[in-house]
Amino acid sequence: MKFLIQEPQENRNFSLVYRPRDYSFDIEPLDGSGDTSIMVNDLQLEIDHEGKIMYVWGLCPLIKYEETDEFPLKYQTGSLVAVLDGPPVPGISYRLNEDHRWPIYINKKKGWVCIGDPEIKDKQLVEFAPNCVATITSQELTAVWLHPEKLPDLKN
Repeated sequence: MKFLIQEPQENRNFSLVYRPRDYSFDIEPLDGSGDTSIMVNDLQLEIDHEGKIMYVWGLCPLIKYEETDEFPLKYQTGSLVAVLDGPPVPGISYRLNEDHRWPIYINKKKGWVCIGDPEIKDKQLVEFAPNCVATITSQELTAVWLHPEKLPDLKN
């Protein structure tokens, strides 16, 4: 699946939160306007009818992870669009990483969670939703960086 970075379409006014009790990310207030999603592990990247990623939500246990000093310091703000084979089918999730789960990295000092490859050097970084940054290399998604309002107490 390919991803395109486009000019930002609109301002999104929500907060990214992590719910430790549910082991999941969510947004407040809940938007609910998506048609379908792209899954990375069990995290949902909610997309609209044109394939534009609007926000993230879903299961992401922060139990098994590695610590990192990396975090997305400089990134552009824009729209991130998934190029699908056809129009998105409402209610369907398209799994991006079918063959293996992406690792989770956490920068505890800065409060960032990375699902995927934490290396950011020589990659495009785009904030597609508030506190949600994608790492793109040759139109491929290599990581999703999330900066919730507060990280849970982490033991590792």
